[in-house]
Amino acid sequence: MFANAYLDSVSAPSNPEYQPAELEHSLALSTPEILLTTPELLEIAVEAAEGTSVKEIIVTEEVDGYESLPALAAEQSAEVGSHDGDAETVGLHMYTSGTTGPPKAVECQHENWTISAIDFQKRMGFTVEDTLFTALPLFHANAQIYSTLGAAAAGAEVVIYERFSSSRWWDWCREHGVTEFNAMGSMLKMLDNIPESDSDADNPVELVFSAGTPAELIEPFEERFDLQVVEGYSLTEDPLLMLNPTDAEKRRIGSIGLPPAEKQIKVVDDDGKPVPSGEKGEIIQNCPALMAGYHGQPEKTAEAVKDGWFYTGDYGKIDEDGFVYFLDRKKDIVRRGGENISSYEVEGVIKSLDAVEEVAIIPSPDEFYTEVVKALVRVKKGHELTAEEIVEHCRGEMASFKIPRYIEFVEEFPYTPTGKIQKQQLREREKTEDPEHWDREDEMA
Repeated sequence: MFANAYLDSVSAPSNPEYQPAELEHSLALSTPEILLTTPELLEIAVEAAEGTSVKEIIVTEEVDGYESLPALAAEQSAEVGSHDGDAETVGLHMYTSGTTGPPKAVECQHENWTISAIDFQKRMGFTVEDTLFTALPLFHANAQIYSTLGAAAAGAEVVIYERFSSSRWWDWCREHGVTEFNAMGSMLKMLDNIPESDSDADNPVELVFSAGTPAELIEPFEERFDLQVVEGYSLTEDPLLMLNPTDAEKRRIGSIGLPPAEKQIKVVDDDGKPVPSGEKGEIIQNCPALMAGYHGQPEKTAEAVKDGWFYTGDYGKIDEDGFVYFLDRKKDIVRRGGENISSYEVEGVIKSLDAVEEVAIIPSPDEFYTEVVKALVRVKKGHELTAEEIVEHCRGEMASFKIPRYIEFVEEFPYTPTGKIQKQQLREREKTEDPEHWDREDEMA
């Protein structure tokens, strides 16, 4: 990532769970010349790259027939000169879930990342004495901006682990002297779920930045592990954080915080007009860290950015003191842990089954992930279809985290006057009732 930034080239990190069709879509969006992969993912990479812009595949280890990253690195000089790059140069493509189509590639300029990292470092108060820790994926903004570049902005140390483990987490924090780590609400739930121990508070951690944390969990978690949780909110398209104050007396638990001075926030109705303080509307944002656009999709950029304001697709409210609260999603996505999953994308895969007449993907509440994927399916008359057949069809077509956990077969859907499935009604039913459905985890147990 840093080497590409130095060369004014673009990095486009991809989810390693992607199946060939998903990776192929990312390659078609970004049109890279080089694809870097691991030996374990080489077969998928080769299949996805066929017929695309990719001219060379490089592997992270020695594999016959391919250039290896270590061999290339060994040929390079250790001397690196200074480089005055253009802050507005696009250095990253980050893939974000599409709500009415496949994922889009967000064009991130160098200044988007650096402004956001420096702001995070200043408001969290990191110094050269701190050690930041993350096990969040580097194909998302959180680990790249807030942990990696946030540490760089302070001259601090960053520790990056490949995956999260609740049973080993606190030992890792003690081993590295971690003073801050970033998490999602689901991670804090898992940490809180481990058996209590006399050593729970015996850890070096002072601050935890976590998005999507249930308000009722925060104070008990802080007391148990002797630290402070800082809530916040950002988007790949605009990574300059809203952040609750680190001063416990000034924060508002349950709020996603206050915007920095450089960011303007409004809450608007469906006509784009501001709503009164405390009322629900769509959150829109204007700031210098806004994306350059969706790569190769100017029409999608124009839909999302109007007169310099980015329409987040999230419902929220602002109180009389300027604190912002996230309420719900306007976008048709499922937010499973840290992953945004496009309902449209999953529906498209399931609809390709001959026996499926209609399908609706909605979020189902979950204790650890906040939401998981649920599919409601109407089968064509005269056809038969099982939940197992749907899941098997999804395997190989999409990453495992997108495959529905719950499947419910329905005789009919509620419709709008224009004939569209009323998903909001289905979402509300899922929250308030306990409908019978097939559970993939029960089948796997």
